[in-house]
Amino acid sequence: MNQKTFSALTAALLILPLGTTYAATLNQDNNAQESMTTMRKIAQNHDKHEKRGDRGERMDKLLEQLDLTPEQSQKIEAIQNQSKTDTEALRSQMETQHQEMRSLLASDASTEQLRQQHQQVEKLHQQLDNNRFETMLRIREVLTSEQRAKIAELMEQHRDKRFGM
Repeated sequence: MNQKTFSALTAALLILPLGTTYAATLNQDNNAQESMTTMRKIAQNHDKHEKRGDRGERMDKLLEQLDLTPEQSQKIEAIQNQSKTDTEALRSQMETQHQEMRSLLASDASTEQLRQQHQQVEKLHQQLDNNRFETMLRIREVLTSEQRAKIAELMEQHRDKRFGM
């Protein structure tokens, strides 16, 4: 083997591990970037759904299609405003309870303390669900039979679109 071939072979053997390490680092960076992007999307999606705007806007669009009378519109707006006030108070409590849960998880709290805290958070979730249901029932009482049938149909169409049916 001549000196030129030997030098080329030595250089290749030295560079190959560096290239592999560099490629692995790039791959890890890409995976980390993908993970961060995914986490950001999840957080944005969570934030988007946490606000009344998303669900409230959909309901407003459905109600617009019902040819509500001015009196019905006023009653429904009052129901929605009260619901929003109640929901904001519960969400504030829930955020406080979530923060407490995070603190307990980071501490030496017992399993029983964590379970109790989890039950508090779940109780608030249930109250939010109950408030949403009660709001729906109060709005339903304002609608005529025809409007109820139409909104049920519109909600079914929305559900079908949402799940790609």
